[in-house]
Amino acid sequence: MSAWRLYWNSVSLRHLLTWALAVRLLAACFSPGYIWHDDHFLTVEPASSWADGKNHNDWLPGIGNERDRPEPVSFLYPGVLFALFKGFSWLGIEHPQTQMLLMRLLLALYSLLTVWLGYRIAERMAGRRAAVQTGLLLAFLAVMPNFSVRNLVETACIPPLLAAVWWLLPPARSRAQTTASLKHIAIAAIFAGLAVGLRYQVVLMVGALGLVVLWEQRWLRAIVFGLVSFAVFFLTQADDLLLWGGKPFQHLLGYFGYNTANAARYPGSPIAYLSFLTYFILPPVSLFLLYGFFYRPRKKLLLVLPALFFIAFHVLYPNRQERFLLPALPLFVLAGVAGWQAFTEASPWWRMRNTLLRSCQTVFWSLNLTAMLAFCFVYGKRARVETMTYLYERGDLSNFIQEFSHTRDAAMLPQHYSNGWQSYYTLRDNSNTPEIIASMADNALRTHNSMHEIPMPNYVIFMDDERLDSRVDSLKTYFPGLQPCTTMTAGNFDRLLHYLNPLNRVETIHIYATHRTP
Repeated sequence: MSAWRLYWNSVSLRHLLTWALAVRLLAACFSPGYIWHDDHFLTVEPASSWADGKNHNDWLPGIGNERDRPEPVSFLYPGVLFALFKGFSWLGIEHPQTQMLLMRLLLALYSLLTVWLGYRIAERMAGRRAAVQTGLLLAFLAVMPNFSVRNLVETACIPPLLAAVWWLLPPARSRAQTTASLKHIAIAAIFAGLAVGLRYQVVLMVGALGLVVLWEQRWLRAIVFGLVSFAVFFLTQADDLLLWGGKPFQHLLGYFGYNTANAARYPGSPIAYLSFLTYFILPPVSLFLLYGFFYRPRKKLLLVLPALFFIAFHVLYPNRQERFLLPALPLFVLAGVAGWQAFTEASPWWRMRNTLLRSCQTVFWSLNLTAMLAFCFVYGKRARVETMTYLYERGDLSNFIQEFSHTRDAAMLPQHYSNGWQSYYTLRDNSNTPEIIASMADNALRTHNSMHEIPMPNYVIFMDDERLDSRVDSLKTYFPGLQPCTTMTAGNFDRLLHYLNPLNRVETIHIYATHRTP
């Protein structure tokens, strides 16, 4: 065991990055689908439709709709995905699952910047031992490999945010210079503005970085940091001026307006944000990091103040979701490792109890690596993704009906995987089914060649098993040739989420072909 510990303590950054890439490639290849609504419908779905010349969900104003302003989210990340999807099509890569596999592989490479920057920042601030511990945590925390290959703006903004912190650090080899140069301040501001352009809430951390610059590095540097970061953020929102009528910050103002009006629709307990101390970082190491985070904060203010601002805001704001905290996770780890190392080195009690520390580390890494490997093989929203992929591979999809007349609530279906952007029909428990079906022929003619095509459906997707036979018989009144094709079931990960929280659905989806028009 001592030889094993000695090896880990002497591990090089190159080896660390190699192993981090290996587990991320594992997650990229064996963890398809999506986990949250936001890591598909706010990123992949609009970008994929734009690449196909469509305007899914009317995100773009004035293109097949009468909207006067764009969707109130930043278009920077969906714009990057749009360029990637166009590139895939140009290369002849058309299968939706193959496109998403390539996307996850690219994200796996991109996420290595988080490990590299975290290691370098820790090395400069607290030495090589802290750098190795930080690198190991950022590389192998149970959730990091999987989350790193998801299309989440919460993780996409982390590398530029850490790059901003890196450039704000004073030079490593200069004892006389204790602050970053004006040039480095400007470079840090460029990355800070880019991070805010990817995720608006990161402005809280960037603002805190500006306060640290003001406190430690004087007014001129703080002014440069503020002006340059604002200018770069302004450029990330340039589509407001170039494409949507010339009004600046339409996305930003709409985003704040929507969240102000709808925050109460997404209630959550502040206790949910104990995720840092429970499953994002498993105990007992999470408790060590918590203590280290607050130990001598003045020495690592560049890490502590931004993380505190960000976490405090999300604890107080009504819309509380654990993934919102992900941008602050690396800063928490960096500050926690540096603080805990300084505390244990200064504490005679802990210096005499190396065995206890090693035992705690062994328990943590045993549990963490087991969870990490399991999490590399999850298939999020499997039934929905496989349903749409099945329709794509059939090759004859015209349109479909999503039938959930046993309830009013059903999830959106990820049309990227069907490669069809037609407006599909939904039948809820309060729908006027005869009227909807009677209007299908007129809708197909009226919307022909328009941005919102509503062709005649040739498939029916029945959600869940509840009263399935009676629901199928009811639709056979209108589609006498209705025949079953296949059934898609939920994956083990979706079943686990349902076990942990029954609000998460366990979906069984039955696909039927109509064979003839009603």
